[in-house]
Amino acid sequence: MEFRNQELNSAFNKEEDFNFKKFVGNTISNWYLFVISVPVCLAIAFAYGRYSTPGYKINSKITIDDGSSGGLLGGKSSSSSLMDFSDLLDLSSNAYNEIDILKSRSLMADVVRDLHLDVTIYRKGIINSIELYDEAPFTVQFTPSVDSIQARNYDVEIKNDLIHLVNRKESVDTTVKFATMVHLPQFSLVFSKVPGKAIETKGYKLNITSIDDRVQAISQDFTVDLTDKKSTTLALTIPYSNPRKGEAILQKLMNLYLQGNHQNKIEIADSTLTFIDNRIGVVSKELSGVELNFQQFKQENQLADVDEQGKALVSDVSGYYNKLNEQEIQLTLVNDLEKYITDPQNRRIIPSTLSVNDPIFAEAIKVYNQLLISRDNLMLSYKEDNPVIKNIDSELETSRAGLVKSFQTYKKGLIVVIDKLKAQNSLLTSKVKNVPKQQRGYLDYARQQDLKQQLYLYLLQKREETAIARTSTLSTARIIDPAKSDYLAYKPNKAVIYFIGFILGVLIPWGYIYLKDSLNIRIINKEDIESNTKIPVLGEIGNNSDEKSLVAHDKARSIISEQFRALRTNLQFVLKVGQSNVIMVTSSMSGEGKSFICTNLGSVLALSGKKVILLELDLRKPRLSQNLGLDRDFGFTNYAVSETISIDDIIKPTFFSENCFVMSSGPIPPNPSEILMSDKLEEVITYLKTKFDYIVIDSAPIGLVSDSQLIERFVDASLYVVRQEYTFKSQLNIINDLVSEGKFRRAYLVINDIKTKKGGYYGYGYGYGYGYGYGYGYGEEGRANSSWFNKLFKK
Repeated sequence: MEFRNQELNSAFNKEEDFNFKKFVGNTISNWYLFVISVPVCLAIAFAYGRYSTPGYKINSKITIDDGSSGGLLGGKSSSSSLMDFSDLLDLSSNAYNEIDILKSRSLMADVVRDLHLDVTIYRKGIINSIELYDEAPFTVQFTPSVDSIQARNYDVEIKNDLIHLVNRKESVDTTVKFATMVHLPQFSLVFSKVPGKAIETKGYKLNITSIDDRVQAISQDFTVDLTDKKSTTLALTIPYSNPRKGEAILQKLMNLYLQGNHQNKIEIADSTLTFIDNRIGVVSKELSGVELNFQQFKQENQLADVDEQGKALVSDVSGYYNKLNEQEIQLTLVNDLEKYITDPQNRRIIPSTLSVNDPIFAEAIKVYNQLLISRDNLMLSYKEDNPVIKNIDSELETSRAGLVKSFQTYKKGLIVVIDKLKAQNSLLTSKVKNVPKQQRGYLDYARQQDLKQQLYLYLLQKREETAIARTSTLSTARIIDPAKSDYLAYKPNKAVIYFIGFILGVLIPWGYIYLKDSLNIRIINKEDIESNTKIPVLGEIGNNSDEKSLVAHDKARSIISEQFRALRTNLQFVLKVGQSNVIMVTSSMSGEGKSFICTNLGSVLALSGKKVILLELDLRKPRLSQNLGLDRDFGFTNYAVSETISIDDIIKPTFFSENCFVMSSGPIPPNPSEILMSDKLEEVITYLKTKFDYIVIDSAPIGLVSDSQLIERFVDASLYVVRQEYTFKSQLNIINDLVSEGKFRRAYLVINDIKTKKGGYYGYGYGYGYGYGYGYGYGEEGRANSSWFNKLFKK
């Protein structure tokens, strides 16, 4: 028998991770939840897709001139050597700077102000409101337009050229005429009529918000991206509910950007012109002085004709003088530009057209100017102590330091070259020591005059170039594609919404079923028993809908009567054959059906031709006799406390079978446990074993008192009754602990009050057994189908 119990327990230890039959059973038994949930969720999804605010994507493209085409104001040279030098400097693409400008708060704030986007008018609908652009029959202006106001919503109705304005939160309810100022707590409004526009009878909704809030709302979804990593074309996208208004916003933003871009070019040109004009004035004075001195020198020395002897030498000296002039011009420009750069406090743009002849320095100056322009643009959105400003100041300082170092190096190189040229000139001059002094003076004046004249002509040329560039309307950026909205809204995506609605319609009932099962603390189905105990189930009894105490008798053919017959059949495999057996029926608490099980089990055992006695040993709350319509005032307790009463005196027949008898509990004693511990109980059971084949004991609940443990020593099989939707899952731990501690042997479960209509316990009703393999049919046929059970308990 011990081996059989171990094998049986090992069979019960096999659990499935997912019980598909339970899942299907719960789904079928709660089909009405799905019938309700799916249509409701689909209806909600349809309503959301129908009435939610649509969203359209407005797209445009702008191309940025990377400077490779050249230009009067600092464009890159077309020579390949310049491109190579620029790559070595690792200069950042101009497009990324333009992305920051396009996404700047200051630019978007200008758009909001120009289009009055801080005032939004909606047309009221049945469920939602639709934003209008120029369809409204009125416009609104409010003062003061500041960034600190709190957003306010107003209901507007127009009747007979009168405006009815309502805001219940601020207790505003007033009617005014057009062009009349309405004074409100934060601002004042003026409504202007737009002729030719139809007036909606449902009214309008007016939203007034601060410029900061409106800029934030529009900018958060505004994107600017490069169309390709190697391209300088930018793709601009902004989502908006009103496609025409979205197109106007994006187009205005691009126009303002191009205006600002062109204005930056004009500022660079103005700075360059100012510098050139200052230098022209200085050089003009110096050139006039040199020419005057030269004229006086020739008059004083009467140098109308130059000696032919010095022509050849003059020609050689002139070549070196020309080279020396070019180098000194470069040195003069470097000295002038170095004044701009060496001063850290100077934020003025370096005139790029006056850069040295080195293309690398020219490009570096352009980058430094772009950083200054970017800083000026960012200062519109941030303060001096902002990390963004500090970061670009750091970049400016680094660039400036690099330029200073580069200019110093280049300046040293120029000085070295000039020194060498001067040395050569000195050598040539020494060769002409025989030339008259007047001719040497003539050459000195001629060189000074030529130097100043070349510098003067160079400045005049650059001044004209800069003036022409300033008057040009071309910008470094141009619009490729104007703002255009997509034909279809990208949201709401109705197909996705309907799919989500259907999925939610299915998941919500499943979630409800799962949550209900998870939070349930009572035994509902067989999984609740399997997961809380390994004690084998000997029988399952259905719901007693008729509420009769006796359902298993000789004429009964109901399902519940057949279940008691199946229980009788299964008992044959756990009881001793050929001798009297004692069966105790207990439970965890009152109300689980112990007396009902005892009565009907005794009846079906008696129907098999066996003599059965029902022993009522629930001395605290006896109900067995009452259910059979017998008097319990005379019974076991009378025998236990008396020496004159015999056992036969307290045995009573039953009305339903001549083979079934009852021994009532007798009067309720004050000390039930002590009576059960007395020798009288052993005397009664020993005597009854000689008279009856089965002794069925109705004992007190084992979860409340210890009476059943006192009786257990006489028992051959203990039936622990568990009632569906009544017994707590935690109460199975009582029998688990008693069995594991060896205080309750030969224990089996009987499941009572199974409600087939809910499909909760079996999943498919009574056509499906509990799952332990032994199975049962109706009546004695169940034994033929219990091959696994027969094999497990075969002798």
